[in-house]
Amino acid sequence: MAKFVVGTPVETEKAKVSVDVSTRQPIPVGTHEFQLIVVDDAGNESLPDTVKVTVRDTQRPTAVITTPQSVGYGQKFILDGSKSKDLPPGKIVKYIWTMLS
Repeated sequence: MAKFVVGTPVETEKAKVSVDVSTRQPIPVGTHEFQLIVVDDAGNESLPDTVKVTVRDTQRPTAVITTPQSVGYGQKFILDGSKSKDLPPGKIVKYIWTMLS
């Protein structure tokens, strides 16, 4: 178990390390690069190996429409999607409206 901070090495004696994050301390959405250097019992260091990991936002946003339940014939009304939301750090960037019937 390790908390990774950009540019700060994490040393372990085990070949596997858990990258522990939470919703309060996530790794930001995007591509991140990790590096490994191993050291043998004589103190010799390997050349670095790197891997890229992409953190994706896979949580669906929630659509919420508010509008009057009834309006007079020929009167305009507003469909309001402003109460729609996404979990941080996500944000709503597009509203797609369709009249179904």
